[in-house]
Amino acid sequence: MVKYDGYAIVTGGARGMGAAICRQLAADGYDIVCNYISTSSKAKVEALAAEIREKYGHKVIAAQGDVSRFEDCQKVVQTAVDTLGEKIGVLVNNAGITVRAELADMSQSEILRVMNTNLMAGIYMCRLVLPYMYRQNSGSIVNITSVGGMTGFPRQTTYCAAKWGMNGLTKALAKEAGPRGIRVNAVAPGFIVTDMTLENKPAFDSYKAASPIGMLGEPEYIAEAVSYVVSAEFMTGQVISPNGGLVISHASGFIETGRTWHYCQAFSFKSV
Repeated sequence: MVKYDGYAIVTGGARGMGAAICRQLAADGYDIVCNYISTSSKAKVEALAAEIREKYGHKVIAAQGDVSRFEDCQKVVQTAVDTLGEKIGVLVNNAGITVRAELADMSQSEILRVMNTNLMAGIYMCRLVLPYMYRQNSGSIVNITSVGGMTGFPRQTTYCAAKWGMNGLTKALAKEAGPRGIRVNAVAPGFIVTDMTLENKPAFDSYKAASPIGMLGEPEYIAEAVSYVVSAEFMTGQVISPNGGLVISHASGFIETGRTWHYCQAFSFKSV
């Protein structure tokens, strides 16, 4: 297992999985640049920074910006470099959103918002961070994707398309950047209990029924997976999926019983 020189940048780090990833990487020994989008999240980032300083003794730098926009990604990376220097050891592309609707009912602006946040943001951040990693001949990039990028779900067409794209980015960039010391992997969560998924609490029982182990995921499970792939020297170009067996049960449930599964929120199912 390897610990990279430098610090970690985490996009969408103010809450949920992003905040858990920040905590875990701080526990692993990294200072953190925590990206957030809205002014209303600033207090959460400040509280997270205070918690990490007290518990782990590491810095957390707040970097506001909408990473679906290239110019904002530039600002995030520049804030990181100006504050902590040019040694970027780790990048975690975690920022993501979802719009639950059939493709035929989505507006162009909704389509672009989902695609830009879930796919283009990752491409932009990789583009901007890679020159720093190349200069030091080392670094680890982790893209947070989804089981939706492995199977596909109705009413999440654009979201799934973006996550499939992130998996493709992971595999192609691993081959491109590997000879220069950069490893690129993806973590594809199943249903994780976060502020976003709590909006669809009725789906929890359906997810438990779909999981062979009957569990709901916690953000910390994903943070642990990120920690592993960041430090696993022999792993690159891989997509690992902590999902409680969701992919297995989705396939068998659909094929064997003929039931229809509706995708209810970022990673949840409801049987009808």
